[in-house]
Amino acid sequence: MKKIILVMLATIFSLFILGCSSSQNDGAKYYVLVVEGENNISGTIAEFVNIEHLVVEMEYLTSLEQVQNKYPDYEIKKAPAVFIFETGGGEFKKLKLKTYDVEKAIEFLRDTKN
Repeated sequence: MKKIILVMLATIFSLFILGCSSSQNDGAKYYVLVVEGENNISGTIAEFVNIEHLVVEMEYLTSLEQVQNKYPDYEIKKAPAVFIFETGGGEFKKLKLKTYDVEKAIEFLRDTKN
């Protein structure tokens, strides 16, 4: 009888531990803002807009003037620039990455696989 109880408790404990653990991307979806400048980088970033990479929306602006008018709080100093926001499915957007290095943005997006 004690063995049965111990096995049941061990099973419940294991399920509890597994249920509490989560991966980095559980529930995360991403919104990407790209400021292209003189270089067209939209094609290299666009491949990540899909369910597999969890990028649900992407916005392209072609000049610093556009982004400074539309998003004055972002303090963008040069182009190209990539901003990656985590969304909770609603309007809330948490900045996860701000970079002027396109390769760094691509690396981040590759890591967002579901």
